[in-house]
Amino acid sequence: MAELAATLFSFPPDESNLEQLSPKQYDDQIHNYLGALAKLPKNWAKSTTSGSDDLLEILNPAVNSIPYLHVLLARIHGLTDRAKSIPDTIRPEGKLWNHMIQFINVCDPIQIRYVGGPYRELIEVLDGIVRALDTPGLGVEPIRIAMMRMDPTLGTFTSNHLLYLRLCHEVQAHREAVAVLDNYIYSFPKERINGGELTLPCADHLTSNGYITSQSGISDKLEPGHVHEYFMLGANSYLALRQYSDAQLYLEHILTAPTQNVADGLMAEAYRKWLLVGCLIDGVPPPALKTTNVNAFKTIRAASKAYETIADVFSSGDATKLSAEIHAGWETWENDGNTGLIRKLETHLNRFFVKNLQKTYAAIPVSTVAKWMNQSTSATTTYIQTLIDDCFLNATIEQTPPSTTSPTTTNTDYPIVRFRSELSSGFTKSEEQQRKDLLQQARRTQQLAEHVKQASQRLGLSKEFVELEKRKAKSKEGEGQQGPGAGGAGGAVGVTAPGGSTGLVGAETMDTSWEVYDQDEDMMGDIA
Repeated sequence: MAELAATLFSFPPDESNLEQLSPKQYDDQIHNYLGALAKLPKNWAKSTTSGSDDLLEILNPAVNSIPYLHVLLARIHGLTDRAKSIPDTIRPEGKLWNHMIQFINVCDPIQIRYVGGPYRELIEVLDGIVRALDTPGLGVEPIRIAMMRMDPTLGTFTSNHLLYLRLCHEVQAHREAVAVLDNYIYSFPKERINGGELTLPCADHLTSNGYITSQSGISDKLEPGHVHEYFMLGANSYLALRQYSDAQLYLEHILTAPTQNVADGLMAEAYRKWLLVGCLIDGVPPPALKTTNVNAFKTIRAASKAYETIADVFSSGDATKLSAEIHAGWETWENDGNTGLIRKLETHLNRFFVKNLQKTYAAIPVSTVAKWMNQSTSATTTYIQTLIDDCFLNATIEQTPPSTTSPTTTNTDYPIVRFRSELSSGFTKSEEQQRKDLLQQARRTQQLAEHVKQASQRLGLSKEFVELEKRKAKSKEGEGQQGPGAGGAGGAVGVTAPGGSTGLVGAETMDTSWEVYDQDEDMMGDIA
């Protein structure tokens, strides 16, 4: 036991020494530690001694995260491999369950980068337990915390993203799904770029794609279908929360995905929902996307004629014809799972009827609108006020006193809808709200600029890019030697990276400062 403890507690060093380690030194020590753990007897982690000798009680999950994770998984597999049902100790509120939750909340985020495979296995074990017990809702929060422990930005797409979204959909936890969906996906796991200290998992990475790689084990193997499914589930969550613009964007991600002239079922489903969502947002079918595969899109449209027809009828504003088309194709909408969106078309028709009045009228009595809509004046007033409060209609309702010259006028005021020109003035917002919106947009722009910067840097360090630039440089060098004044052929040839910096072909290092982006960041300084 003493020898085992000496090995388990040999890493990490105490805090004062840990702070003095460079990324390279830390990386070397943790790899030596993993090698030492691999040499231990195979059953060391399965020890089930109780009391003061229990490894799960001795090890600190926040400090000794790697051995704690190994012990946790070994105990779980020892209990479940031959069990016919889930043992009580790993059920919610059981002893091992509590150990899992504790580990997920406090584990060292740097150490777990080196044990990505076992860490992903723990997430999958949690998912399997709650599914086997038919209580998937209990796994939503722990799995989200586990994902954010590894990657606080959630910006590198992994198989855990899809696992989490599937779990949310089983329990209709759409708001919990949006907590992940609202984060930008800016990269996918790629092969690790070997190089200096900045490429090590323990380095201070600006974005998570520096350590979440195809070799890290943090994600299972990904296929294009997994990405399509993620965006489809994301769109469904946004639709459930009536965030139609976000849903439309996710559906467009599916439709614009690269394809070899072949459309799959998810693309067809995305197109049909995309048509309906476009009508709910703008009142008309959305304009054709310019970046889709032409042949694949033709196939999708040929299989979605019923949806194109109902979108055209909706944009015409003919309520009678729309109702007839809806009832005639009800079996189609039901089989495709789109009855909810179809019902929304019926209820949204009046919204666009009212909104389109501003194209003709600057102001109009509510009683007139009520007559056209076959509703009472009070109900129509409430309905229009709701549209205004939702920022759908840019207008105000004013109470106008009755005319003293008309003998038929009553003594009560009557409401008038006064439309505002959306070209001359937007929706009324307080100065504080405008400031918040501006700051949010500035932060989003800064995040995207940083992600673009990192993507350009990784591209510039890739083997394929360097080889391409070498060939281009040699070609230019040859052209220069053939022409007049082609001196300097013996010197180094400049290579321009995607970010705009220049390196030297044949030199020992490349310039990867990428300072061209600093100007973009300074533009936001006054706003922050």
